Amino acid sequence: MLFTDRKPKVYIETTVISYLAARLSRDATIANRQRLTQQFWYEHAHRFELVISPTVISEINRGDTEAALSRINLVSDITRLPMSDIISNLTQTLLDTGAIPRNAEADATHIAIAAIHNIEYLATWNYKHIVNVYKRQHIEQVCRDKGFQPAIICTPAELMEVNL
Repeated sequence: MLFTDRKPKVYIETTVISYLAARLSRDATIANRQRLTQQFWYEHAHRFELVISPTVISEINRGDTEAALSRINLVSDITRLPMSDIISNLTQTLLDTGAIPRNAEADATHIAIAAIHNIEYLATWNYKHIVNVYKRQHIEQVCRDKGFQPAIICTPAELMEVNL
């Protein structure tokens, strides 16, 4: 039997960084997600190898300059996965098949990057296109049809429950 100390990899999608860096929201649902994100980040993230992509960097650089800098600082030590033509092809297939809507290309790219790089988990708060129970099966099937194992799509709260 082969034993390894390798930590499972988690692709950190943009919403996680945004919730972590933002001032506490007055919206109860968002505020709860922010608190859970902070708990994951500061108490549980050490159990995983966190990774991001150029797409995440591009997205967190948008908006207020000071806020963007805060978000960039949070991910400064996190491994950045490279882009490739294979990622672009899987992204396009996710869009072409309707697994992800055409107006959400970045969301399809996050999913493709995690699948292509064999990342175990994709952490996100994006319920509209990524952590969507109605889309998940279609997303997973498209990835498998293209020969890639899809990442387990989950929230930071769900990751805290993972037994390693």
